[in-house]
Amino acid sequence: MNALLHEDIVWCLRRLPRSVFKLIKEAGPELVLAGGFIRSVVAHEKPSDIDLFSTTKEKAELHARRYAENRGRIISTENAYTVVERGKMSVQFIHRWVYTQPEDILKSFDFTIAMAAIWFDGFNWKSQCDPRFYPDLAAKRLTYTSPKREEEAGGSMLRVLKFYQRGYRIPLDSLGYVLARLCKAVDFNTTRADEHQIGMVLSGLLRMVDPLIDPTHEAHMPASDDTDPENPEQLPPAEVETL
Repeated sequence: MNALLHEDIVWCLRRLPRSVFKLIKEAGPELVLAGGFIRSVVAHEKPSDIDLFSTTKEKAELHARRYAENRGRIISTENAYTVVERGKMSVQFIHRWVYTQPEDILKSFDFTIAMAAIWFDGFNWKSQCDPRFYPDLAAKRLTYTSPKREEEAGGSMLRVLKFYQRGYRIPLDSLGYVLARLCKAVDFNTTRADEHQIGMVLSGLLRMVDPLIDPTHEAHMPASDDTDPENPEQLPPAEVETL
């Protein structure tokens, strides 16, 4: 594994709302920023939410309730406690994939362009990313990792559709493995071997995915504007440049 470039760590921390920055710093290595937010900031895309990973489900709930106090409401799913605040990015405290060491989080991601993490170890800001994170992000290439994790079978397929709308492309071998994971969930012993029936089963598997992956059905709609939103809560440059 590699470290993120210092400039990208600083830029990601600057883009965080001040309240989230302080929460991560105070929590230390038991709360890690990882995944889509980092990818979006490095690629100069519009972040959709902030994913924070914790060492246990109990700590994820504790941090979520602490963050939500006088701020927003909490939505609980099988994957996370999500704090929703009107007019701001939602903050997800992921508990479905916990870790012992912050580096372990990267193993749970299905595409290399999401395999990046930042955390505070009590003294300094640390980071790690997959060796293919930067080259695949620069090429807008979806390289599938076949993660060994418990998840909805259709999750990766919906993410492929979502990323296609943002200009990403997937190599055929990676697409084959994504489809294999989806098809593996089909019980062909009880499903009639005709396209219509199999299509209905696959559609059902896709609909079982966490709704936060595709809440507005953007996967099959025209690509949205990726201009950066105003973020009045983000840290001033001077506060981060000294990290």
